[in-house]
Amino acid sequence: MPPLSSVKRLLSREKADEDVQAPEPQETEAPASMFFDAYPRFYETTQTAASAGRLNLRYEAIFTQNADVFKDARVLDIASHDGRWSLAALRSGAAEVVGIEARDDLVEAARENLAAYAPGARYDFRVGDVFEVLAEEHFQVDVVLCLGFLYHTLRYNELLRRIRDLDPRYLIVDTAVLANQKKPTVKLRAERSDRARNAVSDQFSHEDGTVVGTPSVPALRLILESYGFEIERFSDWEGLVRDNSALGHVKDYAHGRRVTARCIASEYASAA
Repeated sequence: MPPLSSVKRLLSREKADEDVQAPEPQETEAPASMFFDAYPRFYETTQTAASAGRLNLRYEAIFTQNADVFKDARVLDIASHDGRWSLAALRSGAAEVVGIEARDDLVEAARENLAAYAPGARYDFRVGDVFEVLAEEHFQVDVVLCLGFLYHTLRYNELLRRIRDLDPRYLIVDTAVLANQKKPTVKLRAERSDRARNAVSDQFSHEDGTVVGTPSVPALRLILESYGFEIERFSDWEGLVRDNSALGHVKDYAHGRRVTARCIASEYASAA
């Protein structure tokens, strides 16, 4: 039988161990920075939904959660709209941004917005069909933004081929997807080109209508991998919605009907 002093020392150590047990893990909140509140013109110059909550949470998913890819980067903003994401890229550390947008009025708005909010910054906006501009011009880029565009086209092969030819390190895709679909599937629909939030008319349109497609996540992965892009990660929309419950208009993200994917070119992934 061990001496009494040994028993006391053993009990003392056990009590000390109980006292220093790790605390229960606590969830840490990540409230939105409300980035666009400092740039209110973007709440007015859009022709599509401009909910403050949605716009600011998308900023968090696209830029805050991928801040490391923008430092000193040359950025191409596909379907750049009123310049909102081009400005966000510059404010996230990008060295320069080129935007491509088919609608003249939106390009004019983008130029006015960045003249007001980013004087002296290196940016340019090209008016024209995305496919035509990419076929005619070559841009030196490190990051390509494809935000809100992929589900307004069916020309995936052409789009990804043109993007791949630019040799970017990163491609960030924000797109509607088919939720809870385990197979690589694309759902077709017809869009009227006279509506600002839809696809623009191109050489393949008929009577102001264009057939477009929404991919499932497996289809999105297949499309990207076929052109040498790997999905590194998806933005944490579950956490954004949880931590910013007062900000609305993001049910599509909350229910898995839309995602934000950070993709890396395979040759850079293997070198990392």
